[in-house]
Amino acid sequence: MQILPNMPPPRPQRRRGFTLIELLVVIAIIAILIGMLLPAVQKVREAANRTKCQNNLKNIALGCHLYQDTYKKFPTGWLCAADGSVQPNPGWSWATLIMPYIEQGNLYGTLGVPSPTNVSTTDGPQSPTQIAAAKTKVGLYRCPSDIMGDLNSGGFSTGFATSNYVCNREVFGPDVNAAATNLSADRIRDGASNTILIGERDGVFNVAAMWVRGSSTASFEGRPGLGLNPRPPVGTAAFTIGNNPKDERLAYSSAHTGGVQFAMGDGRVIFITDTIDTDPADTYAAFPARYNAAGATSYTLQKLQHPNDRLPVVID
Repeated sequence: MQILPNMPPPRPQRRRGFTLIELLVVIAIIAILIGMLLPAVQKVREAANRTKCQNNLKNIALGCHLYQDTYKKFPTGWLCAADGSVQPNPGWSWATLIMPYIEQGNLYGTLGVPSPTNVSTTDGPQSPTQIAAAKTKVGLYRCPSDIMGDLNSGGFSTGFATSNYVCNREVFGPDVNAAATNLSADRIRDGASNTILIGERDGVFNVAAMWVRGSSTASFEGRPGLGLNPRPPVGTAAFTIGNNPKDERLAYSSAHTGGVQFAMGDGRVIFITDTIDTDPADTYAAFPARYNAAGATSYTLQKLQHPNDRLPVVID
């Protein structure tokens, strides 16, 4: 190109970038999009956790039925002699007894759990090896939605591994006389499909459970009481043992929104909402003397808990 004498030289082309205002607008748009997507991501995560918890309950119920196939009865909630004369404390819960049937045979062997037919007062976890094994986190016994710690600190046998699942003691036993109930699925008069077998217990608002039996029955069992998912008074982080007149630490509860998941006696898993009707005269500390028509109520949650009240209820 020929440059004439009076013609100015060409200016170099400048690359135009984002102004500060444009960058701020882009950042604001990104923040809005993240705010819109976060609840959806949380819902997907909770749905996945709830499915995993459901699978846990299915496998636990299967383990209970496999145990029943061997011993012709469900495992005892708290391992004891058939007549209640021997009760190791702390001892072994139903969750330890089914370990050979849920692919935890090695841990079961390390714990040295006695045969249900040969129980003695010294059978609880006492040796350093047993106590160390009792601190093992078992994934099958933990709901992924619950953010509690791996070891119990709620007052019963502090230091044992935590669990999110508790049994219906009216099915598993021991009864009010500390004797084994010896129930099996075919001996539940109301029908196994109409009776709670295993339920959830959270470790954030409640004291959760343990798969090794601690010094309190709350470590292994759940009760209907005044309803599901009770919450402590405002300003209280969690229920404390001995400070609640209704003993809510025995309640069924969960980290899921709006209800609790249960494995029924036939092995299916259902989600029961907090709005289920419950007996206003019941307390979580109450334990019926007999599981038959004598202690029957017309409330749905109690009907599902009592195996032999002859008031079956079907929940889809």
